[in-house]
Formats: sequence, structure tokens, C-alpha cells
Amino acid sequence: MSLAWTMVRHRFAAFAGTFVAVALAVAVVAGATTLWASSRPEVPARLAAAPVVVHSPSVGEGRDGYPQYRSWTAAETRSLAERLEAVPGVRAAIPDPAFYVQRLVGGRATGDPTASLTDGHSWSSATLGGYRLTAGTPPRRSGEVALAGVAPGTRIDVLTAKGPATWRVTATTDGPGFYVADEVAATMAAGVRVIGVQGDVAGAVEAAVGADGVVLTGDARNRLEDESVTRIRWIGAQLLIAMVAIGGFVAVFVVASTCALSAAQRRREIGLLRAVGATPGQVLRLMYVETLVVAVLGGAVGVPLGALAAPLLAPPLVAAGLEPAGFTVTTQPAALAAAFVVGVVVAIAGTGVAARRSSRIPALDALRDAAIDRRAMTVPRWIAGVLAAAGGGALLVVLPALPLTTQTTAALGAAMLLLVAAALLAPVVIVPLVRVVTRPWRGAAVGMLVREGTRTGVRRVASTAAPVLLSVGFAALLTGTVATIEEAAGIDEAAKLPAALVAAPDGTPGLSADAVGRQPGTAELTTEVLMTVAGSTSEYEATGKQGVTGILVASDMPATPAAVGVRFADGTTARLPVTGTHDGPAETVTISRDLVEKHDPTALAAAVLLDGEPVPAAGMKVLPVRDYVQGRIDQEGRIIDIFLVVLVGLAVGYTGLAVANTLLMATAARRSEFAALKLAGGGRSHVVRVASAEALLAVAAGTVLGAAVAAAALLGMRHAVEAELEQHVRLVVPWAQSGAVALACAVVAVLAAAAPVLRSHTR
Repeated sequence: MSLAWTMVRHRFAAFAGTFVAVALAVAVVAGATTLWASSRPEVPARLAAAPVVVHSPSVGEGRDGYPQYRSWTAAETRSLAERLEAVPGVRAAIPDPAFYVQRLVGGRATGDPTASLTDGHSWSSATLGGYRLTAGTPPRRSGEVALAGVAPGTRIDVLTAKGPATWRVTATTDGPGFYVADEVAATMAAGVRVIGVQGDVAGAVEAAVGADGVVLTGDARNRLEDESVTRIRWIGAQLLIAMVAIGGFVAVFVVASTCALSAAQRRREIGLLRAVGATPGQVLRLMYVETLVVAVLGGAVGVPLGALAAPLLAPPLVAAGLEPAGFTVTTQPAALAAAFVVGVVVAIAGTGVAARRSSRIPALDALRDAAIDRRAMTVPRWIAGVLAAAGGGALLVVLPALPLTTQTTAALGAAMLLLVAAALLAPVVIVPLVRVVTRPWRGAAVGMLVREGTRTGVRRVASTAAPVLLSVGFAALLTGTVATIEEAAGIDEAAKLPAALVAAPDGTPGLSADAVGRQPGTAELTTEVLMTVAGSTSEYEATGKQGVTGILVASDMPATPAAVGVRFADGTTARLPVTGTHDGPAETVTISRDLVEKHDPTALAAAVLLDGEPVPAAGMKVLPVRDYVQGRIDQEGRIIDIFLVVLVGLAVGYTGLAVANTLLMATAARRSEFAALKLAGGGRSHVVRVASAEALLAVAAGTVLGAAVAAAALLGMRHAVEAELEQHVRLVVPWAQSGAVALACAVVAVLAAAAPVLRSHTR
């Protein structure tokens, strides 16, 4: 341990790359896990003051993994509330009907469209959130509302599922939401799923409820969090998990490359240790302990960095829709401790191969070894590189013969294999590539030095080019794939819509009945229903169409029944005959539009396909069909774009670290070489130009190889998409993003190569 500490202390520059890689990895993991641990389900604010809450019964788990619940009908709600109020100790049992409403300001809908789906409530349910009047009197009839931040007597314009309306504010509250008279809320909501109980008598309440509901108290009330909020948390968690995975994986790569280069530069030193009697096991332990010391130091720096960064990341995550409004970061000691352990494990894993290889260095071979790379490619590297190249090439060759549904995935798999092959075989490709690139300058002194220095230091150049290759390749591949698929999706979706113009929601979750009724064209209402088939109940998205009798189910249903049981959004049930099938997703059905309007007063239409002159309506805008489709694609792709920015940003950051570390170590080890160049008449500018040119040459080699692999894979992927759609699809190449990645790598490379040279001249 003392020898390892002495080596690290006196030669810290050789371990700087490992230190920074571990520190950054620990910071990323600590920050991401702190954010994840802080993002836990919470009791909705509107129910926070109810010690006991009864939820409607669950009917199982849906295909998306979330529980499915049925609503109580109006009669069931009244009956259950009366039973609960009869329980000794219960002061009140208050149903919480929720419905869609948004405020209109200047004719435009305001607020969060998703949250607005449950922004409307009955006045009596305000007490469940602990909300009280600050002025005015409670609403008692239709057209009256209690609202926060608005003085009594004010008239406001609102938009509901029926259409626009003008309400009079009768009271000002101290909590969010629109509160109307209880009788009015019952007609505007599709059933009830929550009853709040005033009084801490959970046991007696559970006995009274029986199988008609689920009783929740304490932290169990967190399960009441709105599904839309839970989905936001889930999406944010996927990004945080991806950050941890990418940070850990790339850190292993950087540590491994750092240790490999360091071991190659310390061959004589290790040979001396072997010559004076050090055993392979002692050399192995020395390198592991050195890495452990550096990892502990890096973790000690990374943990506080991550802890400080996590609160700063909370507002951007909320703004991006990856965390719910009001999300705050709390201290998570367990997450910080786990991040520290991950950093140590990552460092030890990264140094494993280099440590084992160093422990097998014969003393005499190490002492005789020259500074020239005598064997840039080892046998295992040859085998792995050739196998990866063969596998990737074979996938591209057989791509047209594969099923259409698997061609895109196969193209991505081929790209991954080819990128790995290019990184492994880079030393083989670099020499001929250098000859071609430097041919125009072969007569110049700098050109000759760059060419020969690169040819004799293939391992150094390959170590610099490999991370650039992977970064540019992944950036081009990921962004190009997403952009091309979005282009194809736009063509495909637009072809399905026969209309030239579409009436679409404008700042709302859908179009109201009033907006739909004014337009010349066809529209479909959407709702959720529970359908029972062969004794199993599942949730389906139901589309309401005019002229439909019975119910239409998916054509790929294993066995189409003659009739199915359906529970509508308001809790009522019916048995509908299956009168046909549709070719849409399996989790959707089609029923009569009249049934939707009868059983779901909150149902909205996604759009209206216009066949005439549109009529202006609140919460509606008119778009060409291509713009409408592209808007939907952009909305769905926004989260993907955020993921890409974060993942590519992390990859580029670690690539810059790997390039800088490789060049700093390599350039520092070439002091004698550069000193000989100065003795031969070269000045500082010549040395800087040689070092910078070699660095740029390595970055150029990595960029060319990475771009070539990505281009081949993108062409194969486009072919697969064209075959699936049976029409031409434009290949979208992300030149700007890929160029920015390459430019960033070039800037880092030049600075890292020139810094040791300039520093040595200032001494």
C-alpha cells in the first residue's frame, strides 16, 4: 500500500485520467441516483388532508404495468358514502368526482393540458386537500365556481368537454383547482373513483367497504398519485438510469484505456520490478492498489459534486416534462454511498485487463523494449475485431432477406458490431490512412515527421482515434436513425389521413363537443372502457364513431367472441355484440359515438378531418394534414430528443476526457523525442505543429471510420423502412450534430497535445 501511494503521489499525472474519469462517473451516478431516489410517489395535494381514502376496486394490471380501476356509478357512490358515514368515528365521507376544465384567457386555453383533465372537482371535496374559503360564498348552482386568485363576483371564461362557458366566481380558495356545486360536478364527471374519509378509523372503514373498494392510509395513499404524474416520473427514471449506465460503461472504457496506455509506458519500470524479484502477483496487486487509491480520491471528489449538482438539475427536468411540477431534491445518503462504491468497482474493473497483462511482462523483454510499437495488434484483438466485422457485414448482407419487422433492429445491431470492429482494428487501418492523408505534404518537414511519428506510434494514434470513432459513430447513428424514422413516420401517417386540413387541439388535451359539432368533417371521441373477454378484464381505449353498432375488436384477437362485457367510464355495464373487427392496435376497440357521449361526459376528440370550410372554436387550430402529423411526431419525439442530447452529451464528454488523457500522457512521455527535434533545429512552433497535427490526424481517422460505419448502417436501415412502407424515404443525415462532435474532439485533442509542449518550454 505504501509503495502504491508513493507511486500515485509522485506520478499523479500518469493517473490523472483515471482520477477524472472516476470522479465524473461518481458525480453522474451520485447526482442521477439522488434525483431518482427523490422522485417518489406522493399523495395528491387535493387529498393530503384526508387521513383515510377509499379507492374504487382494481380489476388487475394493464399492459403498461399500471393498475386498472373501475369507477363507481352514481348509485354505488351514494350507497358507499352512506355506509361510511354510518361508521362510528367517521365525521364525513366525501366523494371526489374529477372532470376536465381549462380557463380561457383571450380566447386561448391556459394551464397544463394533461393536468386539466382532473382540475375540476365538487365543492365539498375541497376539504380533502385542506383548502378553505378566503372570501365569498361556496358555489351552489350551475355556472358558479370557487377558484384561487380570483375575487368573488368576477366572471371567467372556461372550456369544458361540452364547450366554452362563462362562470361566475362566488368564492376565492387557498388551493388549486376549479370547485363547482356537488350536483354539477356529478354531471360533469365520468363516475367516481375516490372517497375521502374524515376521521382516523381505518379498521372500521375497511370492514364497512369490504370488496367494494380499497382502503388506503398513511404512506399507502401515495398510490393515489395521478397516473399521468407517475408516467412522468417513470420517463424521468429511464433517463436517469440511462445516465448511470452510460456513465459507468464509458468510465470503464476510459479507465481501461488509461491503464493500458500507462502500462505500455511503464514497461521498463515494471521490468525493473520484475528484475529485482517482484513476482507477477505482486505487480498485479501493485496496479490494483494504485487504482484503488486513485478511485478513492476520485470518489471523494465525485460524491459532493453529484450531491451539489442534483438540486440544480431539478428545474430543467421539470421544464422538460421529465419530473412533475413541484419536484424537489432531498438528501439521499444511501445513493451517495452507492455511487462511491460504484466508482471503486468501475475503476477496478477497468484496470483488470491492463493489470493482468503487465503482471506477465518478462523482465528482459521489458528492459529491451524500444519506444516503437512493435506489435500494435494482439492475437485476441485480431480475433475479436475480425469476428465483429464479419458479424456486422453479414447482417448488412442478409438484411433484405429478413422479415420487415426485424430489419431496422438488425441494421442497428450491424452498426454496433461494425463500430466495435472499427475500434478494435483501428491500428490496422490507421497506417494506410495516414499515408493517403499525408501524401500531399510528404516533402515538407512537418508532414514527414507527422507521417513517420504516426506510423511508429500506431498504438498511441489508435488509442486517440478509438473513442472519437465510437462517439462520432454513435452520434451519427442514433440521431440519424431517429430523424429518418420520424421522416418515414410522417409520410406513413399523412398517407392514412384523406383530408387536406385537420382541426387539432390548441393547448388542450382534445377538442370539445362544441368545437367538433361546428366543423364540417368527421371526428371520433375517445374514452377508456373495461372489456371482459373469456373471464379476463382489461382496459381498452375506445373510439366512438357514428354508425357503429355493437363493438369492433382488433382483427388479430386470438378468438373473436360473439359478445363481450363492457364497463364504461361512468361505472355502468353492458353486454355488446361483436359486429366486426378493425386493423388497429390490439388494445383498442370501436363503439358507437352515442354510447361514448352517454357514459363519458369528459370524452374529447383527438381531431376533426375537415371536408369543408372550418369554423373558429375555442381550443382549436386548423393545420395542413402534414403539419398536423409532424406536430404529433415532434411531440412524441421530444422525450427521445432529450434522451439523445443527454446520452450523446455524456458520450462526447467522456470521449473528450479519453482523448485528452491519452494525448497528455503520450505527449508527456515523448519529451526526449521532442528535445531531439529541438536539437535538430526545430523551434517551439515546430514541435507544437507536429504534436497538434498528429492529434488532428488521429481525430480525423476516428471521424472517418465512425462516419463510414454509421453511413453504412443508416443506408441499410433506410432500405428496411422503404421496404416496409413500399415508398421512397429520405435519408436524414445529422451533419450538424456529427460535425459538432468531431469539432469538439478536435479542439480537445489539439489543446491536450499542445499543452505539455508549451508547458515544457515555459520552464
